[in-house]
Amino acid sequence: MSEVNGPLGDPRYHAYAASIRESGDYLLSIINDLLDMAKFNAGRTQLAEARVDLAGIVAAVARMIEGRAQHGAIDFHVALEPPTPDLLADERQLKQMLLNLASNAVKFTPPGGEVHIAGVMTEEGGYALTVRDTGIGMAEADIPVALAPFGQIDSSLARGHHGTGLGLPLVKSMIEGHGGRLLLVSRPGKGTTATLLFPARRVLTDRAAPAGEQTAK
Repeated sequence: MSEVNGPLGDPRYHAYAASIRESGDYLLSIINDLLDMAKFNAGRTQLAEARVDLAGIVAAVARMIEGRAQHGAIDFHVALEPPTPDLLADERQLKQMLLNLASNAVKFTPPGGEVHIAGVMTEEGGYALTVRDTGIGMAEADIPVALAPFGQIDSSLARGHHGTGLGLPLVKSMIEGHGGRLLLVSRPGKGTTATLLFPARRVLTDRAAPAGEQTAK
């Protein structure tokens, strides 16, 4: 794709290379999801806890999602209520949770729709990180199916979208590993709102890291 050894010649080669790269990335994501789910099922997942810059994580995920949203003619916005606190969390898992939710939102939202990421402190002192879309949505009875490993919703709207059925179950396992909850509210044809609720003990409003903790890089 980068033509490090010179021009490829026919421009169709660029499309071929892009397709191969996209297929490889998709296969890698499936393998990683399977490995992560196997670890959770075996109880062998441990959090690499550190102070995490939540605003930085959201910005990084937004950069990864913006291109897909623009390609799909989807209005994409991020709004974190200031001041945005740091979180005591596993940085990789936090990024994966948000990326999985945002990717799903874009995938299941038709052109002209909206995908918004928002964040706000809760009354209990925790933090609510929300991904809302105006996509195809799902019935209330289908939500437990979507949250089950390998669950695939059998509907005419969802049938055209491929996936492993592991994205949401992984998010659920990861947020519960942080002592939080995943809330899903959805209606067919009206979209889905997914919220990651982090408990107050995960919210770091002071600037000093807890004793013995190193700042996440």
